[in-house]
Amino acid sequence: MNKTVAPEPSDIGHYYDHKVFDLMTQLGDGNLHYGYWFDGGEQQATFDEAMVQMTDEMIRRLDPAPGDRVLDIGCGNGTPAMQLARARDVEVVGISVSARQVERGNRRAREAGLADRVRFEQVDAMNLPFDDGSFDHCWALESMLHMPDKQQVLTEAHRVVKPGARMPIADMVYLNPDPSRPRTATVSDTTIYAALTDIGDYPDIFRAAGWTVLELTDITRETAKTYDGYVEWIRAHRDEYVDIIGVEGYELFLHNQAALGKMPELGYIFATAQRP
Repeated sequence: MNKTVAPEPSDIGHYYDHKVFDLMTQLGDGNLHYGYWFDGGEQQATFDEAMVQMTDEMIRRLDPAPGDRVLDIGCGNGTPAMQLARARDVEVVGISVSARQVERGNRRAREAGLADRVRFEQVDAMNLPFDDGSFDHCWALESMLHMPDKQQVLTEAHRVVKPGARMPIADMVYLNPDPSRPRTATVSDTTIYAALTDIGDYPDIFRAAGWTVLELTDITRETAKTYDGYVEWIRAHRDEYVDIIGVEGYELFLHNQAALGKMPELGYIFATAQRP
């Protein structure tokens, strides 16, 4: 994996605009994030249930009051935003650099009867078009891994939320920052993940952007079953993938997903911060 050449926001947008992600809306009600298994996977939750549990854990950390306005940074297909809106009776504005995700999210919010409280916009998180202090809280559920300048994103988020706002993050990280350690697997064509941060750097990035760090929890064990879940789903939908990206593209896609699960230097965290 490449730790030096981070993708541009437009690259991320084009990646998630691909038709493959139309297919993946069938997985987990459109969730595109890791699952969370209590007790490190001993709990017998399905992959779909574990993805819901991940969002539940984010909601618990956010802890908004009814009527609060929340910014969802990197909204995906909008499933977590709608789960949040239902659970806490809040307004959510989700942002993505993918035009296809924004269109899909707004359509799904309308179909769910949530368009009065949930909407999505095509926005670069490093340059937010919102007024200072216009949100009560914000979160980033597995989107920071794509951000080429995390401090800029966190600085912008700090600007647009009110004092006392919380910001929970779920993110893939490097657990081992030693570049001399041999890689145990090779992942081809994954510059989309090139902006990953070493776990030990996260607190300083938060503080440099003005946030007070409340939590940094390693949940690698609680999320590890995700890799098998994705591989199983990709294999089960082989013909549909091949129709979109061909046999070679499918084999590369499957290889990359399987290889990610074999890299011990990759981990996953919850991080929660508060605006003073």
